[in-house]
Amino acid sequence: MIVAPIPVYGRRPLLKHTITRLQNAGVTVICMGHDKGDEQIAKSLGVEWVTISNDPLGTKWNAGFMAAKKYNPDGVLFVGSSDWVSDNYIQEAENMLSQYDMVGKLGCHFTDIGKTNIRTVNWFGYGKGQRSYEPIGIGRVLSSRALNKMNWQPFDKRLNSGLDWSMWLKLLAMDAQIGIFDDPELKLLSISTHVWDNKHKFADHWSGSLRGQSEKLGNKAEDDFFKSFPEIYTLQQEICEG
Repeated sequence: MIVAPIPVYGRRPLLKHTITRLQNAGVTVICMGHDKGDEQIAKSLGVEWVTISNDPLGTKWNAGFMAAKKYNPDGVLFVGSSDWVSDNYIQEAENMLSQYDMVGKLGCHFTDIGKTNIRTVNWFGYGKGQRSYEPIGIGRVLSSRALNKMNWQPFDKRLNSGLDWSMWLKLLAMDAQIGIFDDPELKLLSISTHVWDNKHKFADHWSGSLRGQSEKLGNKAEDDFFKSFPEIYTLQQEICEG
C-alpha cells in the first residue's frame, strides 16, 4: 500500500485530476491545507483532510507524512498537487521497496498549459556534481522502514524551499539504499499553467537558458507521452472555460 500526502493551496481544477489519478492507481491520498474550498474538494473525493497553515511548507509536509503513518503503508509517495505519475509507476515502486529505502527517477517532464497550446519538455534532472545521482523530488517513494528512522518527518520543518535537498540530506545521513528507475515507461509529469505560479519556471526550460538540462518535445513525441496522461486535454479545456 502506498500513501500520498499532498499539500494543497488552490489549483482546484488540477487538484481533482491529481487526486483521482492516484486513487485509480490504488494510492491512498491525504491532503493538507487551510482553505475551506480546497477542503471541500478533498472530502468530496473521499480524501482525509489535515488542517494546517501553508507556512512553513516543511511543517506542512511533515504533517502529511505523520498522518500517513497510521495507514501502516509500505511506502509514501512524494508528489505535489501539480505532479502526476504514470499508473505503472506506483506498482513498480511498491515492488522495489523491499530492496531500497527510497526509489525515484533522475528526471521528469514539465508541461505548461496555455490558452491555445500545450508545451512539454523532458528535464534530465539535477545534472552534474554532487546532485547528479539524486532522484528528483517528484516520484520519490520512501519506505516505511526509512521513515521510521526519520520519525516520519523527512523535512526540516523550518523550510519553505529546498525541501527535496532537505529530505536527501536526511537519507544520506542514515546511509539509505537508493533505487533509481531508468525505464522510460515509468513517467513523471509536473504541470504548470497560465493561471497560477509554480516554484519551477517553465520559461527557463523553454527559452533554452537551461541548455543541456532539458529538451523540447515535438508534436508526435508529446502526443505519445500524453497517452499515459490523457486527462491533460480535459484539464486544458476546464482551465480555459473557467
